[in-house]
Amino acid sequence: MTPQFRHRLTARLLIALWLVCSPLPTVASTLPSLGDASSSIVSPEQEYRLGRAWLRQLRAQAPLIHDPLIFDYLYNLVYRLASASDIAEPDIEMVVINSPAINAFAVPGGVMGLNGGLLLNARTEDEVGGVIAHELAHLSQRHFARGVERSQQNSWAGLAALLASIAIAATAGGEAGMAALATTQAASIDSQLRFSRANEQEADRVGMQTLARAGMNPGAMADFFEALQRSMRYYGELPPEFLLTHPVTESRITDARARAAQLPAVPNSDSLEFHLMKMRMEVEFARDASAKINDLERQIQNSNGFLEVTEYGLSCAYLKSNQLDKALSSIDRLLEKRRNRITYIASKAEILNKAGRYAESIALLEKGLDFSPGNYPLSIHYADALTLDKQTAKAVSVLREQLTQRENQPLLWFLMAEAYGKAGNRLGVYQSKAEYFFLYGHTQKAIEQLQYALPLARDDFHVTARISERISEMQQSMRDMEI
Repeated sequence: MTPQFRHRLTARLLIALWLVCSPLPTVASTLPSLGDASSSIVSPEQEYRLGRAWLRQLRAQAPLIHDPLIFDYLYNLVYRLASASDIAEPDIEMVVINSPAINAFAVPGGVMGLNGGLLLNARTEDEVGGVIAHELAHLSQRHFARGVERSQQNSWAGLAALLASIAIAATAGGEAGMAALATTQAASIDSQLRFSRANEQEADRVGMQTLARAGMNPGAMADFFEALQRSMRYYGELPPEFLLTHPVTESRITDARARAAQLPAVPNSDSLEFHLMKMRMEVEFARDASAKINDLERQIQNSNGFLEVTEYGLSCAYLKSNQLDKALSSIDRLLEKRRNRITYIASKAEILNKAGRYAESIALLEKGLDFSPGNYPLSIHYADALTLDKQTAKAVSVLREQLTQRENQPLLWFLMAEAYGKAGNRLGVYQSKAEYFFLYGHTQKAIEQLQYALPLARDDFHVTARISERISEMQQSMRDMEI
């Protein structure tokens, strides 16, 4: 992204913030009551449609992390907690924002956003779980709809401001984003702030119950809050982004500890996968790969034992700096200890693919998929290897299987378009690119791709009908943000 484009985007978003923070007229609801006052203003169906439309716009403006191992780890953690939450039928769409800042957010309609910095700075898996459980509580208690019911303001103003703030933080720099969030908060009236504090307290309480039901330490939420509060001394006037939308006070920490004490005591989990993904994120955000390699090599040289997590970080850093032989040596040492660990198999396949050793990668991944069928990271690297090896029909089959479970995952549609492209299937390319563009908020481009596809499908009535119906659905989706 060029500086000029970034500045134009920032200006447009700041204007949007100013607009949505201005006084708004009261709106009357024509929706039927669905069981509570908030549902009479914003129905769950409206929340879902708006949330997914919001997500598409966010993808268009904020850099994301699509790393299949990191994404899958956080996705599984989110669903582990969601299944223990008060959400009756969890249907969560998760995105990982490519930002080292500590932040997380939940948007109506089941959208969960986690900054890479959350994993980077958490000390235990339970601390990450505490933040996720807190955000899930905002969703299960429908705090957005209740806030709308209380304020009687335009239903979508708050979401528009949040989108602008997150997009600014991700594209124009952390300080600009935090300043925008601070501006949004300053514009709120005192009664709304009091209601927000009540929401936070309820989310803490409900989130701790979720942690306990999921077998995680409910005290980890207070631990993380306390660590964040201590970190404020290093941030000057602007604290971590998370604290701007989730203010932490001594009384809140004390209250959180008291609540945790009333729940069954559970020690913090010492999850190896958490430490591996934390290390992978450290390498991802390392500005100087060579310096990171030197640091990790020094740790290994000064140790008397085998440092598994450090060795894994070294393999990732070697891969990042294109030292593929060294990366393979490191990952092979790890596979000697744990030959069936998915993370190590997927990481070795990633190295082999980059080295152009597709046959070895395919053989390795097929063994992994034998004992972990349908595994997301393994399937991603398998489809990639198959496509690069010109086994496109098989790659398409693997990706279709994944899409039955994750049809809203842009990476799958991107890989599908590549596979169809290698196979010379123009119809498949247009359809896959359409879904990819749509999920990234470029709806008009998506419709254009489907219009290119229509003439190619003119001899197949069912395909033509399906494409026409999809065009209509996308055109309707363009009005979702105008609800």
